[in-house]
Amino acid sequence: MNHRHTQRTQSGRLLRTAMRQFDVIIVGSGIAGLLLACEMDSRGLRTLLLCKGGLTDSNTSKAQGGLAAVTGDNAFDSPEQHFIDTLKSGAGLTDPTVARMMVNDGARLIARLEEMGVHFDRHSGKRDLAREGGHGQPRVLHSKDSSGKAISDALIEMVMRSRRLTVREYCFASDLLVHDGICVGVRMVAADRETTDLYAKHVVLCTGGLGQVFERTTNPEIATGDGIAMAFRAGARLADMEFVQFHPTALAIPGQSTFLISEAVRGAGAILLDKAGERFAFKYSEDGELSTRDIVAKAIHSTMLEEGSQSVRLDLRPIGAENIANKFPAIVAACRQRGVNPLAEPIPIAPAAHYFMGGILTDSCGRTDVPGLYAIGECASTGLHGANRLASNSLLEGGVMALRLADYVAGNSQSTSVLARPKDINPSVILTTRDCTADNVQNFRRTMCTAAGLVRHGERLSAFQSRRAGPLFLPVPMQQKEIEAANIGLLGGLIVHAALNRNESRGAHCRLDYPETHDTSYLRRFYISQHGTGWLPVTELKPTVVGL
Repeated sequence: MNHRHTQRTQSGRLLRTAMRQFDVIIVGSGIAGLLLACEMDSRGLRTLLLCKGGLTDSNTSKAQGGLAAVTGDNAFDSPEQHFIDTLKSGAGLTDPTVARMMVNDGARLIARLEEMGVHFDRHSGKRDLAREGGHGQPRVLHSKDSSGKAISDALIEMVMRSRRLTVREYCFASDLLVHDGICVGVRMVAADRETTDLYAKHVVLCTGGLGQVFERTTNPEIATGDGIAMAFRAGARLADMEFVQFHPTALAIPGQSTFLISEAVRGAGAILLDKAGERFAFKYSEDGELSTRDIVAKAIHSTMLEEGSQSVRLDLRPIGAENIANKFPAIVAACRQRGVNPLAEPIPIAPAAHYFMGGILTDSCGRTDVPGLYAIGECASTGLHGANRLASNSLLEGGVMALRLADYVAGNSQSTSVLARPKDINPSVILTTRDCTADNVQNFRRTMCTAAGLVRHGERLSAFQSRRAGPLFLPVPMQQKEIEAANIGLLGGLIVHAALNRNESRGAHCRLDYPETHDTSYLRRFYISQHGTGWLPVTELKPTVVGL
């Protein structure tokens, strides 16, 4: 075995290492991957952190609003209230055991992040807390409107200081290595198509979401769902694939790139206006602009349909020019770069694919039903978010899962623990992979928005499913763009398959042909794997690790 620590050039770029055997391989550099890497390093485990892009390329680094947690800074708040808000937002599909565990660990996470150099805004000696949609109390910790960057930068600094961690940037993980049903490593593809096999006792996917399955998204270009697709090909179950959260307020200027306008601006007083300049959110919910994301997104969509417009207006001016400039400098700068001045005029916005509630089925520590394979953060589906994620619970989940998995792995260094295999599996499932290539991926993403976007209909879903299916497994060698397109095609097909199986509307899943919610039939979680499909009771995946 070769042991050569990561070397860096003067520019900070990472060089190749000869080491191929590790205790832990972590794929992804958002809050989940970075924090887990730091925790594994502090416990003395040989750890490799693989990054598809640079260390800063993640949804975490783009997160504006902040991290939801109860820390004692708001005397009127409690973990119980955070728990209740999380259940309400999840529309009946949130696992209460997992949710209680996550919100109770929020204070621990904040303390650990601050130990590692993360600075949250403070006011009068206490952490300054924002209120966002779906929250009954202000509880979102932030660093102006660049909260994710503040977290990412601090954790990256910790990673860069380490003399033991091995970090490889701009390395694409194409597939998992599975031997006798156990995940033993990762296959990496270089730009020249050269493949390298890397091995570990524990392989952890922290690869984020799949926003790039859709044409209009707030996600960066790297968010092509690679980890979720790899886990599916390795035999893991995926759950809640029908639940894709569309953020209500993404900047919508023709010819300009999509840019997220944080929910925090509505928490600070921004209002939604229709073409006539009238507020409309209260027509759809008594909570108005501070309703949960699914309600606000559908209110905006309905208003756009009524008006025949491509956007509505978000007016930040009620916040006050000084407060806008002080609290949301990144948003102000991004809007001005695109020709809009939010201090002087309302800005055009429309919903865009933002967050994936589904993913690789795991328990609250990140264990999958493939021994040796773990998933944490957005690529995992723990049951915390149910049918609709509560604002700013994503950074909470990614961070808490990193701490919990670190505790588990450190205490079970030889373990390949696994979730129980399902008993009610339906072996007759037809795999819904789609023929998506690097040449037609943009057309595919556009079709996904039409067939399985914010609002859906059985006819459009069925028409999509009738398209020609592509191969499940990847031929090699392939370039990164070709693999990403194959992953997008696979996951798009699975989203449509799950959406067709849920004949109701719930949370982020809106079926025009089934507009009602049916608890009798669908208060369950749908899962799919290579081996078949099935349904899980919401509370079936209770954590089995004592003491975490």
